[in-house]
Amino acid sequence: MKEKLANFHNIWNDKLFKEYKKTTKEKIVASFLASFSSNKPELRSGLPVFAIMQTLPDHEFILVEDQTLIRESPCAICSTAFGYPKELDGEEKEILNLCIGSGGLIGNDLSDYYYYLHSFNNNKSDEIMGVEDEDIRIFSEILDILLNVEENDTLKKEVLRSMKKIKGFKTGQEQSQVLLETLGYCSILETTKYKGLLKEYTNLAIAKRKTHSSDWRYPVDFWIGKDGINKEAFKFWFGDYKQLENYWK
Repeated sequence: MKEKLANFHNIWNDKLFKEYKKTTKEKIVASFLASFSSNKPELRSGLPVFAIMQTLPDHEFILVEDQTLIRESPCAICSTAFGYPKELDGEEKEILNLCIGSGGLIGNDLSDYYYYLHSFNNNKSDEIMGVEDEDIRIFSEILDILLNVEENDTLKKEVLRSMKKIKGFKTGQEQSQVLLETLGYCSILETTKYKGLLKEYTNLAIAKRKTHSSDWRYPVDFWIGKDGINKEAFKFWFGDYKQLENYWK
């Protein structure tokens, strides 16, 4: 059993890291920004996985110690579930496209990460669009909302409500939520205790949640207004865009 699990896992790990090496931070970030004025949230879907890949170890399978978890999350490092590397069937592709279309990450298996990056790298119909002033304006308004909430406000009410009011930004609650979760993976929205993935790896499949019933991902689930924006992380991702320099100064 262990040998079979290891084989499945290691194939996915190798496929993922090969796909990761095909793209660049510059391309990922440009696509993310270009999504705002074009109203194409799918262009944001590469960044969450790319952010996770900053610290995800290139690793071989290590069997989880808790034997009750072997079927559902057998790897102690990434908790990737049991499954065969295979081509997706029609229904699975449809589900994947719906998830990618939201602009954020849904699922934390190595295979999920692979298919997100594979889709991004092979999206020939939407070659990277130029980042427009309107993209910068919309993103800046999102950042201003985050910086101006009350110290104890969470992302779940006021921020989501305010994002819907941004002129020219078409978004639903799910799209706004996964966008904010992406900024969490990037370490831009994190807390002193609960960090994003820019400098340290967290197994998102088993990461802590603020409450048992929370449907928000780590680490933004713990973020409140007083946590603000991690300027160092923001500059790492968006430092090529001088129009945004006020947010890292």
